[in-house]
Amino acid sequence: MKTTLIIMAAGKSNRFRSLKQTEIIGPSDVTLMEYSIFDAVNAGFTNVIIIIRKEIASYFQIIKARVGESINIQFVYQDLEQFTKNKKLNYFREKPWGTAHALLCCKNICKTAFVVINADDFYGKSSFEDAIQFFKIEDRSYFIIPFLFQNTLSENGMVNRGICKVENNLLTNIEEKRSLTKYNVEFENSAVSMNFWGFQPCIFTYIEHLFESFLANHNPSDEFFLSEVVDHIIKNNIEKFKVIQSKEQWHGITYKEDKIHTHNALCKLQYPKDLWN
Repeated sequence: MKTTLIIMAAGKSNRFRSLKQTEIIGPSDVTLMEYSIFDAVNAGFTNVIIIIRKEIASYFQIIKARVGESINIQFVYQDLEQFTKNKKLNYFREKPWGTAHALLCCKNICKTAFVVINADDFYGKSSFEDAIQFFKIEDRSYFIIPFLFQNTLSENGMVNRGICKVENNLLTNIEEKRSLTKYNVEFENSAVSMNFWGFQPCIFTYIEHLFESFLANHNPSDEFFLSEVVDHIIKNNIEKFKVIQSKEQWHGITYKEDKIHTHNALCKLQYPKDLWN
């Protein structure tokens, strides 16, 4: 079974203050996304697509060379012109359109069932094993692997999270909440999206249609979030999303100060010193 891992790595890392997607970390001295690629390879994924910006492509060529022949890696570029049908903006925009637009950039090369993740999050090997098992059993379905809210916070600043509502193991609602901290106790026992989604290729048709609507009605500060696409699909009964609650401890690097904690946590796990040989 051919299955693709898509990694969103085109962000500008403003809160980290440098390109966090290429930070070296953990026991194998590689990037955080390489632990995800390693876990995906061992679970049975057959392809990787990394979404990047053209101006940072050279950094990711180093990662591709390091991974070598362990799995096929392709790159797609996210820029402001893609899928806009040459729509002219009446304001200057520099930041990317958002996570849903990033995923849309894979439309022309991703033809298999796929998982999409963030480059700067650690999801654990069982997440990828659960994803492959799901696709084997339910080959036309969609899913999310969420984490518990209180296990996804940073001690070093505010975070954004997609708050999930779950009924009978199905996702019934997801709402993007911004600037959250450990003091937001109303979400304490909530499942939250860390952008570990399982999709079929037909999702690109939905995203492209919704992006057209977004462009026609957005404000200059708006972003086109993947969570909002999913919420639209659920509310309009287009597809159902199964919920596979993660058995893993999430780790990530939103701020510079997060790196040491995540590094120490990864060093306690069973990854080889030389990940790719």
